Amino acid sequence: MKKFRLILILILPLFFFSCKKDTGPYIQIKNIENLIYQEIRDFRVAEGEDGPFVHQYFVVGEAQIYSYKMANGVVEVNTDGLDVHWDALLDKYSFYNLNALVLKTTSHDEDVILDELLLQTDGEATLLEDLTQCGVGVESDTEGNLYITVMLAKADS
Repeated sequence: MKKFRLILILILPLFFFSCKKDTGPYIQIKNIENLIYQEIRDFRVAEGEDGPFVHQYFVVGEAQIYSYKMANGVVEVNTDGLDVHWDALLDKYSFYNLNALVLKTTSHDEDVILDELLLQTDGEATLLEDLTQCGVGVESDTEGNLYITVMLAKADS
């Protein structure tokens, strides 16, 4: 009986103390977003850019919001409205060398999407910048078009 009480006394505090919840919203990275990121990463490696390059969930969150705005006609398909989203990130993180690409496409194939991004003015140069952080956001409209935002930045480790 004494052993049971001792175990109970040792275990009981575990039920009362817990870690704090994350203060930010939960961000779910869609499969297509991850596939596009992997294509971009593989392209960078093939071109000799083999340094750290991560798909950051909080950058993905801002990219998703911007893609949602494009898909719903709130903003045009360009990078003009991204300042608000960069500001939200810069309030919390020390990023620099900020870059972005946006795209409206009917393709759901990550290889084709990468090709379309590379065909944009400065698309290849943008993807090959000195970068360490990436966030890909994808949303669709009622007609099946995909609206893609690729936010890119550098952060010192």
